[in-house]
Amino acid sequence: MSSAKRVEHQLGDLDELFVQEDRDSILNRFAYTADDERANRPNPSPVPIDGVLRTGLASLQQSLKLYHAFLTEQTSMPNKAEHQALLDRLTRKEVDAAMQACDQLGLKAFLARGGFASPQVWVSDDGAEHRYPAKATVAAALGHLPQGRALPAAEFFNGFGEAQSFATLEALGYRILRTGANGSGPTFARDRIEAAMDAFEQSHASGAQADVFSKFGEPSKYWVRSSRPRTDKRFPTKPIVGFLLGKSSSEFNGGWSQPHDAAARLHETGYIIVDQDDQPLPLPEQYTHLMRGAERARRVALTYFIAPAREAGAPSVTIRAGDLHDMCGLDRNWANVCQALEGEIFQKLASVPQPERTGPERSTTTEYTFVLTQDGDAKDEIMPQAAQTPTTNLILYGPPGTGKTYQTAWEAVRLCLGGEVAEKLTGEKNRKQLMTEYQRLMSEGRIEFVTFHQSMSYEEFVEGLRPSTQPETIDEEDNDTAAAGFSLTPHDGVFKRLSERARQSALKPALSEQGKKLDLTRRVFKMSLGDTSKAEGEVIFNECIRDGKLLMGFNLGIDWSAEIYGDVAEIHARTRRVEGHEDISRDSGFVSFHNTLRNVIEIGDIILVSRGLKKLRAIGVVTGGYDFDADRSDNYRHGRKVDWLWVSRVPETDIDVSSFYPNEFSRQTLYMLQKSIDWSAILTEARLAGDTDLTGTEPPAPHVLIIDEINRANISKVFGELITLLEADKRLGRRNEIRLTLPYSKKRFGVPANLHIIGTMNTADRSIALLDTALRRRFTFRELMPNPDVLSPNIGGINLQRLLRTINDRIEYLFDREHQIGHAYFTGCTSLETIEDVMRHKVIPLLAEYFYEDWSKVAAVLGDGAQGSSRFLEARRLDPPPGIAADDFAGERLRWRVKDQFDFSEFAV
Repeated sequence: MSSAKRVEHQLGDLDELFVQEDRDSILNRFAYTADDERANRPNPSPVPIDGVLRTGLASLQQSLKLYHAFLTEQTSMPNKAEHQALLDRLTRKEVDAAMQACDQLGLKAFLARGGFASPQVWVSDDGAEHRYPAKATVAAALGHLPQGRALPAAEFFNGFGEAQSFATLEALGYRILRTGANGSGPTFARDRIEAAMDAFEQSHASGAQADVFSKFGEPSKYWVRSSRPRTDKRFPTKPIVGFLLGKSSSEFNGGWSQPHDAAARLHETGYIIVDQDDQPLPLPEQYTHLMRGAERARRVALTYFIAPAREAGAPSVTIRAGDLHDMCGLDRNWANVCQALEGEIFQKLASVPQPERTGPERSTTTEYTFVLTQDGDAKDEIMPQAAQTPTTNLILYGPPGTGKTYQTAWEAVRLCLGGEVAEKLTGEKNRKQLMTEYQRLMSEGRIEFVTFHQSMSYEEFVEGLRPSTQPETIDEEDNDTAAAGFSLTPHDGVFKRLSERARQSALKPALSEQGKKLDLTRRVFKMSLGDTSKAEGEVIFNECIRDGKLLMGFNLGIDWSAEIYGDVAEIHARTRRVEGHEDISRDSGFVSFHNTLRNVIEIGDIILVSRGLKKLRAIGVVTGGYDFDADRSDNYRHGRKVDWLWVSRVPETDIDVSSFYPNEFSRQTLYMLQKSIDWSAILTEARLAGDTDLTGTEPPAPHVLIIDEINRANISKVFGELITLLEADKRLGRRNEIRLTLPYSKKRFGVPANLHIIGTMNTADRSIALLDTALRRRFTFRELMPNPDVLSPNIGGINLQRLLRTINDRIEYLFDREHQIGHAYFTGCTSLETIEDVMRHKVIPLLAEYFYEDWSKVAAVLGDGAQGSSRFLEARRLDPPPGIAADDFAGERLRWRVKDQFDFSEFAV
């Protein structure tokens, strides 16, 4: 009531105010975000605020919400059945809104508002850094339902409701964290401790949850060292543990004299307690409850070596006994450290095999290398679709002409459509049908083909920076495009594009609250609905959302509905007839935007509405054609019908563009987004999927990347750090899943389990060094050798099977088996003339290449000799020039020539 009176003193009687205006418009006068706070923007409300501006305004907002609820008689207490019915209506949208309120008010004020005590059970979203009081969050979330009301602790299920709250949160996909009695359990897991450190850093950088940490004051003696890379790895023990337990500064100590003290709890989990100079503190002898010896060494090794290496995707990690000894704060106890690292107890604890030891036995310089073959951290169970989609990494290798490229097409179709379909497409008679299916799958984006070469790079294959120019200032008021700017922007390579496509194929169609579907395969357009920097822009936006449409300005009073304007040239010509626009270009917004709105956008396409360059505020699907409203008095006469699936009414609930798109939005009013969109991020943020299962019940569609001549590129250069991600157990959804941060876009990236990779390798290419060992370990190799049996025994009187066998036997005798001639050279032969053409223009030049132009060996393969028969080649002895004596050591000199007519009698039927 005190807060309401303060507002009434500035705005007048609240009863009359709520009659004249809707609740949200009044609350928006007191909106003040963390961005506003960082920018030091002034108080937007007429009510003076003492103290922290954002907290004070949030408190006023909450008071106005409660007063409005009182006015609308939302104070009756439902019974337990009615409470459960309310819980059943909750979605992640309302729960997230309650979490945001907790961030805005601070934990203490958030709990006090509903009369909740210090919580023992917390809730967190997977991947999120913060945690929230579980029961208080659910009770507050009820207030965000339509005509809902936040319930206080005493009223919520008559003062109980814990079990119902936790069950609701778990059903919505959140993670329940229960505080252990002695600091054990998930509350003191490494990821939770590091998340608390993240929150501590953010409180100093941005003020988020500053009220939680500020009450602990400055540390005096005890700090804990982080196990992750940070600028400053020291954190005071007391606020970290207080954050994890939800306890105040007066409820426990920061040291380790008692088992429940902050430093003692962190020490028990394997963390290092240090002084202000980041030097490990020695363990006081009198504190016998502190973990020591081999047990302590095992815990520290797991926390600071094994777990960080797994996070970084390293295949192995080496631990030096002396380093671990000093980190543990031990005194001349190296043998105990070595014993701990060598034992089976540590192998089970860290899920590692027996290490490889180097250096002296049990000394300070003894090193132990652990291969990280398993994920010791308790990962989620393997996703169903991952289990249903065995990942294929296959390389087909062999001499040229053995059908490797054709076989990749069959393998790709088999992986995409299944073995039963592929079996019906085997054989030469079904080749056309096979290639038809192959081309169809390529057109659908499920198969990609790329050829490696010596200059292939990471930037081409994964992602790189490319110069980009785009208009700087195109908006509703502009008549034309301003000067273009220049910048380097990340561009996806074929591997990243296909990986993202494969990953998002698991997404089921998103559903709005009204059940309208969002087809994720449709084209996506970004649009600005009004000028967001002006009040009229919000009016246009609200009108569009209310009436289910989109509106665009750039009005010249021209109705583009006539059929003739289906051609952009006609739009351009008509625009140039308007006074003052005679010299306008086709790229002008008056032309291009109208053409996009009228002709380019199709029914079913998706519209993303921006707020500035960095925020997404609405998502819709186009449901109608172009419409012109001649009766409007403003510029916004051009429109189309839209079903809005998701709308953000206030900036705080907008979605950051960086979470789903590699670039900021352009200032252009309307354009099609060309780059890959991370729909999973949008669906998660907008809660369009209705639950946390974005994968549906069907397994994701298999996708195949074919890499021809995979051995011709520098594998380390092309794949970079992603080489580890190719392993089947490191794919997304697998038990040992790994995600890495890409260097240019700074996005987290992993390879989906439904992306199969098929490579080909020509073993006869002498310009290539040995294949990268890392690639050999991650791929299955299948040899394809020449198969004479697929050839005809009689083409024009020639036995092609005998011809190929004879040539290859002689090649293997003179050279090796890797340089044989493949059967594919002859599969298209239908007459004697075609056989002769293959021998003259393909086989003989290839043999000359194999033998480095040593024509005597080429002749030996073909069955020709200098003195004997002449079937394909003939030789003429060269006499020494006059005045030059014959070289007795070099033997005779021969000139070899390919005959005009070949003699195939050796291979006659």
